[in-house]
Amino acid sequence: MKKLFKYLYIKRLIPVFIIYLVSLFSINIYAQNDSTSSKLQASMNLSYKITNGIKSVKVEVTRKVDGKFIPVENLIVNLYLTEIKKYDPIVGDGWMGNLVTNEDGLATFKFTDNFNKLMSKVHVFNFIATTNEDLRYEDMQEEITVNEALINFTFNTEDAVTTVVAKLTKFQDGAEVASPETEMKMLIKRTFGMLPFGEDGLTTDENGEVSAEIPADLPGNANKTITVVARYDDEENNGIIEISKDIPWKILPKVNPLTRRTLWSRGNNAPIPLVIVTVSLIILIWGTICYLVYLLFKIKRLGKTKK
Repeated sequence: MKKLFKYLYIKRLIPVFIIYLVSLFSINIYAQNDSTSSKLQASMNLSYKITNGIKSVKVEVTRKVDGKFIPVENLIVNLYLTEIKKYDPIVGDGWMGNLVTNEDGLATFKFTDNFNKLMSKVHVFNFIATTNEDLRYEDMQEEITVNEALINFTFNTEDAVTTVVAKLTKFQDGAEVASPETEMKMLIKRTFGMLPFGEDGLTTDENGEVSAEIPADLPGNANKTITVVARYDDEENNGIIEISKDIPWKILPKVNPLTRRTLWSRGNNAPIPLVIVTVSLIILIWGTICYLVYLLFKIKRLGKTKK
């Protein structure tokens, strides 16, 4: 009788236990779905830049709030080359590293000389940026293709006119090939930006070359050079390839009167004789004060010894 009662009791508990497990599993699924749906959506944009052979990939993360895009900061972004996997030191692909976006929602990956040496024979790169397991935002993944190109330029000065010739070549089957009918920009580096020169819409000829004359009255750098930049915008892949070079220049930048050593200039540009006189007076005054204090202590010490 007891065995029968025990059997019936266990038989009644089994459905209850099954219902408990099913309800617990449903609660977990609901919690996971609820946590996933509560995450915010953001967008990620990739761009690349090659300056004097130095490659970099910039990541920009934003989200839309009330019709405006605002930056997403403190978000970890991982960068991979070719495919998402661990770094392969032999081939050089896989995980390249991670960065945290700044207050502007930006993170820039700059590649070292070792990377350039390892990838010296590779001219097309496929980078993958991912974000995952962030408690605030949904996972994101974006890709960008970097087609490496080379820019070389020379300059020639005749009759006080300096002409710069830039040549653009791209890689096809591992060989350099001139890139004709391609728009390029010729720029001069200034303090707060770039100044374009030459004709509008400069396009390479059949040899992949463009030429432009530097304005003769344009002031250069203080070291008697002027910085020229040749730039190619890879609009298809959202990239910029540029090279800069300092070339000799005779016209020096204008000197602001406030930066000269005059009586009405700032303190760091005061005349040297005035600085010497002022410093000497300060040393003389403080030296006299220190000497008087020394004499007072000496008189006081003599008074104690006489007692």
